[in-house]
Amino acid sequence: MQTIKPELLKSFLQENPVVVDVRPPEQYSPGDLEGALHIPLRDIQQGHHNLPKDRPLLLICERGVMSELAGLYLEAAGYQQVYHLEGGLQKLRKVAEGL
Repeated sequence: MQTIKPELLKSFLQENPVVVDVRPPEQYSPGDLEGALHIPLRDIQQGHHNLPKDRPLLLICERGVMSELAGLYLEAAGYQQVYHLEGGLQKLRKVAEGL
């Protein structure tokens, strides 16, 4: 699994990854990252998803912990193009404020 720094997110999104928000339903907000699929971590852990193996996957969550864990599960399931957002949406918001 590779880590994407928030400062590099915009350029990484040009590679057309599937963006997956792994937060639980009570934390999820559709407007946090436009176009993201919502697949909670527990569903990824249980294999309840149909994510493509032929495209990069960018996993996001609030602080970067759940997305990293989801990435480990996906790698164990044979996914090779797995990325997670360093520091999660929290760090992305801080970086965006600094611009």
